[in-house]
Amino acid sequence: MEEDKAIALHETLAKLKKSAGLGVASHYNFGKIKTTEVNGQTVRDDGLPNNPLYFHFVKEGTYDPSTADASKYGDGRVIKRNFDDNDGSDSSNSSEDKESKKKRKREAKEKRKEEKKAAKMEAKRQAKLEEKRQAKLEAKKVSKKKAIAEANVITD
Repeated sequence: MEEDKAIALHETLAKLKKSAGLGVASHYNFGKIKTTEVNGQTVRDDGLPNNPLYFHFVKEGTYDPSTADASKYGDGRVIKRNFDDNDGSDSSNSSEDKESKKKRKREAKEKRKEEKKAAKMEAKRQAKLEEKRQAKLEAKKVSKKKAIAEANVITD
């Protein structure tokens, strides 16, 4: 019974196996990996093992990006790898912009704070003036009542 299962598994795996592996005609062959048949087994010419773990690898020094296949499989963009020509002026401008923005924010905050403080002081001053006005009115009323009371006392 176990022999039947092993045979069935072997047949299933044989159906799933690619006939040529990752040969030159494969769309996913980015590194031009060439394989040959030796004694019924597929062997890679570059010496790396022929298993799924190493399918995406190429041997060091064999990949040439200037070939036609590199442009065929890539999207055509050039990746910048040398940044010697960059003088860093972009980063300094952005830092200056950030500093000036922070300074503007700080100044605006200080201005709002001063306006708020000035409004508070003005409200205090108005309240004090109103209190003085009320005290004066009260004093006038008291003095009038005193004057009326004295006038009444004198006439009696």
